[in-house]
Amino acid sequence: MSRGEDVEFWWSYVAPFFDPSRGFFDYWGKDIGDLRFLWRFLRPGMTFLDIGAYHGIYSLIAAKRLDATGQIFAFEPSPREFRRLRLHFRWNRIRTARIEPYAVGATNEEGKFFQVLTGDTTRNGLRPPISSDSIAPITVKTISLDRYISELALKRVDVMKIDVEGGEIDAMRGATKLLTELRPIVICEVLDAATQPWGYVAREIIMALRRHNYTWFAFLADGTVVRHEIQDRYPEVRNYLAVPREKCGATLE
Repeated sequence: MSRGEDVEFWWSYVAPFFDPSRGFFDYWGKDIGDLRFLWRFLRPGMTFLDIGAYHGIYSLIAAKRLDATGQIFAFEPSPREFRRLRLHFRWNRIRTARIEPYAVGATNEEGKFFQVLTGDTTRNGLRPPISSDSIAPITVKTISLDRYISELALKRVDVMKIDVEGGEIDAMRGATKLLTELRPIVICEVLDAATQPWGYVAREIIMALRRHNYTWFAFLADGTVVRHEIQDRYPEVRNYLAVPREKCGATLE
């Protein structure tokens, strides 16, 4: 996953565009820098949470890295995406990960989840996206991370990736104990188009974790990170890295 190092896994993916610089069996996603960082950072025995796992690329990389030495918990409420996630784990013989069919939020209840039927299915979420794509509401269970971690008596969470289409602030409200006591590093989408249906700008995600004494970084293509200068607007689809201030030195080594 670093330059010159390959990770092989089975994956079902149809490229939506042609790129002559990429081979048919290459990974075509835009988050290669994030994934390289994750591969470099993870160590035996660590615990990884994948909130909004979709088809599971982050969980697969984590599972390949940790093998049987760590714990992986992947949350995906869309039944269609859940099936694809489970299929990818089966193809890659991943048996150490736990897949949960929950939406992560601030409360523990049943709620509406809006599944995109055609088009950009990555925009499934607890609010209908601003899109012309066909959408169908379904009912899912929501759970707070603090309750989930308490029920499983987890003593450590090292890395959390969260991409829940604007529901990040809601998920953080239900993760106060996680963020103040267990202090994971956080890979998080920050995107105005996703937060708009929730009625806030994406910059508020940045500020929310800053109030928990996190420092923000941007990923480079080689998996390294640089300090992020906070912006007023976040129009580009990308993830950023939030690190507890007391862990910044060790994380960046």
